[in-house]
Amino acid sequence: MRDLNKLVSLEKDALREIANVGAGNAATAVSQLIGTVIQVDVPKVSIIRVQDLPLPLGGPETVVAGIYFKLFGDAPGKMLLCLSQDSIGPVLELMLGEKPAQAPARLSDIQASALKELGNILCSAYLNALARFMDMQLLPSVPAFALDMVSSLLSTVLAESAELHPQALLIETQFSTVGRPITIHLFLIPEAGSLNTMLQALAEQSGVSFDG
Repeated sequence: MRDLNKLVSLEKDALREIANVGAGNAATAVSQLIGTVIQVDVPKVSIIRVQDLPLPLGGPETVVAGIYFKLFGDAPGKMLLCLSQDSIGPVLELMLGEKPAQAPARLSDIQASALKELGNILCSAYLNALARFMDMQLLPSVPAFALDMVSSLLSTVLAESAELHPQALLIETQFSTVGRPITIHLFLIPEAGSLNTMLQALAEQSGVSFDG
């Protein structure tokens, strides 16, 4: 069985290109939704152990807004989008035209719905880019939302499956409007049976010869 740490250079380049296309599509969709041009930096793509997922978010006790999807189709898995508390306010201002007074300890139904809508846009943009490149079908569930500590979010996400998830793909994207950066961390966590399917498709589409 291969693992994500053994990706060759062509496969890593392909993942970065997929992430770049997904980010561009997401920026276009959000721009159309809010009527303001959104710029996007080239995403950073890395491989991370599932137990290390809290690290790029500031640690297990850091409070974040999490939008969670189950993934169905040719490569089932999970996708988790996380916004730091510093990013929640700017995102809500973009989506709703209202600037929260401070980093909110809780969100209204309207605010939570706005973040779920953003999650829908980002998830669909990245999944569509991934599915087109790999010639696969990937479908997201209805999003679930929580404002909680990273450790609690991950416990909920990973507890829904009995399978082990040793690795995840982290896509760190920074959107900006009027010079204001908004960082979003997106974690793609493939199920054990999906990892080989995705890597084999990635290798084939990248022109990589691989046995096993």
